[in-house]
Amino acid sequence: MGRVEGLSDVKGRSQVAPITVWTIAFNLLAIAAVLLIIYRTRQVGWWILVAACLSLALDPVVSWLTRRGMPRFLAVTAVLLSALALLALMFATVVPVLVDQGRNLIASGPHLLERLRDSAFIQRMDVRFDLIDRAKQVVNGQAAGAAAPLFAFVQDVFAGVVGTITVAALTVFMLLFGGRVFAAALQWVAPSDRPRYVGLAENIRGAVGGYVGGALIIALIGGMVTTVATALLGVPYYLPLGLMMAVLGIIPYVGSVLGGALVVTATFLTSGLKSGIIALVVFVAYQQVENHVLQPVVQRKTIRMSPLVIAVVMLIGTALWGLMGALLSLPMAGAIQVLLEDRLARRQASWGIVPEARPDKAEAAPTSGEAKEPLARPARG
Repeated sequence: MGRVEGLSDVKGRSQVAPITVWTIAFNLLAIAAVLLIIYRTRQVGWWILVAACLSLALDPVVSWLTRRGMPRFLAVTAVLLSALALLALMFATVVPVLVDQGRNLIASGPHLLERLRDSAFIQRMDVRFDLIDRAKQVVNGQAAGAAAPLFAFVQDVFAGVVGTITVAALTVFMLLFGGRVFAAALQWVAPSDRPRYVGLAENIRGAVGGYVGGALIIALIGGMVTTVATALLGVPYYLPLGLMMAVLGIIPYVGSVLGGALVVTATFLTSGLKSGIIALVVFVAYQQVENHVLQPVVQRKTIRMSPLVIAVVMLIGTALWGLMGALLSLPMAGAIQVLLEDRLARRQASWGIVPEARPDKAEAAPTSGEAKEPLARPARG
């Protein structure tokens, strides 16, 4: 009888200790606090990600200079001064003409819309939906509501200047001290695991940095081709169109197509049907060269992804974070892909399966000796 009563007491008691309840509650509060901090500092987080991508893209140039005997501080300074000199040259030569052409383009917006009436298709759509008049209202705008957009534009410009300065400073600091921070972090890892983490860091640096640098080069080439082609075709707004093509070309796959469509449309409206057809032929030809020559040559050592994965990543990144997500989703996916490949290789090794080497791995990844020496060195000062 006493035994039965003892069992009843045990069954009636709660099986969850109070310390477990408090531990779970504390963990949930900690997770909520971390998520809140990430949300509140999301702008700073984007700046850090952009600076990381830029530093990874510039690191090969800095490393090339350091291998030739230049101290790292001087190498970073030389790269920074070169970038500033290019920006100053662009502002001194291109921006005044760009502003003048952009002002003329905006002023001639209603006239360009009038030329659309010559198209039979546009005429039918205008009769049905009153497209031209609505477009004119958008272009001309309303004087009463002009102050608020202007104030918002000034705010955006100020935020852009602050963000640019912050990103530039973070990029310099990452180029100068990123290796030391990584080497210090490696001291918390078991010595037997350090070569693996060094290899992962090198692969991520190669994938992300190479992709960002290659994307910038390809976008610059696209902008130059657009500027030259539209200038030869007599389009009066060749500099804004070339700059727009270069900016949109940074967005993978989608940006160049959208930019090309806008360039062809602008050429058709400003220089006539013949020039528009020539611009279309030039754009299609350049797209073939970019897809089959520039992309394989420039990006052959960087991200290797299925087109389906690229499309899904781009859609999710754009839906979640807008333009910034479209720009950074593929570099982030490339870093995640490196980590997943390492995890898959370890699991296959535990199953007794020999992992298949990627075709570009032998030339893209450095040897363990090359990676270990600069990154695993203890931090000083």
